[in-house]
Amino acid sequence: MGRDVDRPDARSAAAPDVSVVIVSWRVREHLARCLAALPAAAEGLSYEVIVVDNASADGSVEMVRERFPDVRLVANDGNLLYTAAANQGLALARGRYALLLNPDAILHPGGIARLVRCAEARPEAGLLGPRIFDAAGRDDWRTGRRYPTPWSEFVDWSGVGRWFSFVPFLVKNRQLAYDRGRTSAVPLLSGACLLFSPQLPASLRQLDPNFPMYGEDIDLCRRVDRAGFQKILVGDALMTHIGGASSSQQPAESALRAVVAMNRYFRQWDGRSAARRHRALLGLIGLVKSTIFCVGGLISPGWRRGCSLYWRIFRWAVSGSYETSV
Repeated sequence: MGRDVDRPDARSAAAPDVSVVIVSWRVREHLARCLAALPAAAEGLSYEVIVVDNASADGSVEMVRERFPDVRLVANDGNLLYTAAANQGLALARGRYALLLNPDAILHPGGIARLVRCAEARPEAGLLGPRIFDAAGRDDWRTGRRYPTPWSEFVDWSGVGRWFSFVPFLVKNRQLAYDRGRTSAVPLLSGACLLFSPQLPASLRQLDPNFPMYGEDIDLCRRVDRAGFQKILVGDALMTHIGGASSSQQPAESALRAVVAMNRYFRQWDGRSAARRHRALLGLIGLVKSTIFCVGGLISPGWRRGCSLYWRIFRWAVSGSYETSV
């Protein structure tokens, strides 16, 4: 359960234009930078901020209380993972628009305002997202890409997509040639920053708990599709996303959760056959890479973590189950 540390006037004040919902876990400094960027990003819009903290032990809760006293803070007693915590925050949101934002993301000045202006001009939009850059200033292909397939997951996990990104048919899912500076409807938006339109029914203003961590944004985009709404990438709304601030603290666990989540996605949306193909392809990767990393681990201890991860992926592909430490 969470403890809602609320402002005294939070329930009586007029509803804001936007509710910004942020889930945090052990990302104190990233969260502080994210929160500090919001006033300039809102550019005159009224907004509230709801931070749902999953029992961070790094002083995140204390930092928010001390430096951002206007933030509505939900301090959970344990790590509920991403989706459950995000749904907590979305349920508390009072704004006409809800913005789900990662704590390691920095919205550029005017970013929120431009998302809202686009939403007002395009009533067919259900979800809107900004153009996202990574820490090096490169476009993040995860927003604006096509829906994943078992093959695209194989390309990503095998390393083929990294080594041969210049071969179009191997990475066609990423739509690398797409101009992300142009505002248009796209198949997929990144879950790092999603603006929920007030046009969406209540069922689409929550994430699916069947995806407790990873895959929830892809599932949401599919549900928005099914309901007849568009997903709009707003080319002049800009954001920098560091990426992996929480997941990098448990890299093997996070990677395995991501694999399992995508298999659940394929089974739910593309059928059992697609899920079986995905398991077979990831099992092959697990077998080959665990062999390489385990042999390398005899020479360099740094390879042993890769050995453990890919062996666990192989075991999951064979058995269909895995153990989690969280």
